[in-house]
Amino acid sequence: MKNKLTLFLSLSLVLSMAFFLYACKEEKLKTELVTISDDYSYSEPFDSIQKVINNGWRAINRSNLAGDENWQQGSYIADNIKGGPFYSNIAAHSSTASANEYALCPYTVGDGLSYINCWLITPALNMKNGDKFSFWTKTSSPVSYPDRMQVWMNVTNDGYNVGTGPDNTGDFTKMLLDINPGLSPTGYPTTWTKYEFSISGLPYPTYKKLRIGFRYYVQDGGPSGNNSNEIGIDDFEFVSVK
Repeated sequence: MKNKLTLFLSLSLVLSMAFFLYACKEEKLKTELVTISDDYSYSEPFDSIQKVINNGWRAINRSNLAGDENWQQGSYIADNIKGGPFYSNIAAHSSTASANEYALCPYTVGDGLSYINCWLITPALNMKNGDKFSFWTKTSSPVSYPDRMQVWMNVTNDGYNVGTGPDNTGDFTKMLLDINPGLSPTGYPTTWTKYEFSISGLPYPTYKKLRIGFRYYVQDGGPSGNNSNEIGIDDFEFVSVK
């Protein structure tokens, strides 16, 4: 009888320890999963504009006058003549299959003499203060028609309202960067150049879904203008900092 009782107590102790270890392991797994789910990092190599749009990016042309073009897939060719069919002499910053794997905005987003205002907007991303993002950009060389681009942030909501006119930015009220505001022939990089930012000043204690907008913004542009040729964007990366 005593042996049976001892065996029963021993078996109960073993089962209790096994259950405790399993519970601890399960709790640890749950904690790790929660930690992983808080990483909202995101990258976009622009290997396919259709995939980019499917992933929540938005291309919006508010130029005056606006042409039929918009932000599009790169179309690399060594020589491009203004006034003819548009091909770019920008090759991708990085690629896996083609030199066209980047986002391109050409002067043909304007019609005639145009005030160009053409946006490429990220998906709604979970952002907080301290997060970082970066991208690469360039124009083609030699520069005959200067280019300009601004980077804006919608710090209010997850929408993509950019307003209606060429001077309006809608809900994108925080400007982070203005490349070549004076439209100098040497003001926009002609080699792929990386720009990096740390997000700050958000009035939110935790994550909020927001968007970043790239604005091709050129006065006296378009096919008949003295400014605007083409710009490329590649390798966008958003890093959710722990």
